[in-house]
Amino acid sequence: MMTKHFPQIFLFPLVLALALQGCESDPVASKGSDSKSEGVSSSFDLKNESLAVSIADDRLNSFVALDTLENITQNLFDYFESTNDADWSQLMHHFPLHKNSDTAFINSSIRALDYWTERGVQNRTEMAEVVYASPAFLDGDQEVVLLNMNLRHYVEFLPHYEGPSPKGMKGMVESNYGKGNAQYFEKEIEEGDSLPFRYWEITGFNRIWALSHVDSSHWCFLPPNFNESGSAYMMSSDAMVGGLRHRRENDPTAQK
Repeated sequence: MMTKHFPQIFLFPLVLALALQGCESDPVASKGSDSKSEGVSSSFDLKNESLAVSIADDRLNSFVALDTLENITQNLFDYFESTNDADWSQLMHHFPLHKNSDTAFINSSIRALDYWTERGVQNRTEMAEVVYASPAFLDGDQEVVLLNMNLRHYVEFLPHYEGPSPKGMKGMVESNYGKGNAQYFEKEIEEGDSLPFRYWEITGFNRIWALSHVDSSHWCFLPPNFNESGSAYMMSSDAMVGGLRHRRENDPTAQK
């Protein structure tokens, strides 16, 4: 039966409840150098009419090879575009299916996302600029890169939405997007609407985990708090701690 409780997955659509076997990890940069990348061009800028994803220029701190970072960024654009379009089948291609490719799981995830889309909740990313990338940490059958990006994102509640109060979701929003990054707005009720258009606007630095199977160049993504939603075994604690420690020591925005 489809749950009617507001799911945390909708604030970062790929936070899904999993219980998977973790693996031992070693922090090695097997898909790129662990030294800082130099000379990255700001011309790597992916756009459509509503979304822009880019690599920062003068303030970039990247510890993977440039071609790896560009590949990750291309996949990140596809991930956000799928969310904007509510194309959940495409979005699932950017979930780490090498950890759970069960057809029943995929179908139930798509049904859950459809459920809330039909009830007036939508996620929309306007801009993401990658400013930091950790080395690629070898983690069993996958490689893990921690990204930090300057993000502008909206969680929107259309006038026909009748679920839990959006205004009361501050803690949930900040858990996904960082404390102090979210502001709540309401637009006036228009003729024919019983409720206003309500939304959270997120502007600021936000982390995201990029994962790729060791035999693939396709990158998938998990939000920063994925381990708080029953998905702790999506990566080992060694890889997670290694990424967070490296960012704290090498990303100038880490304390902002």
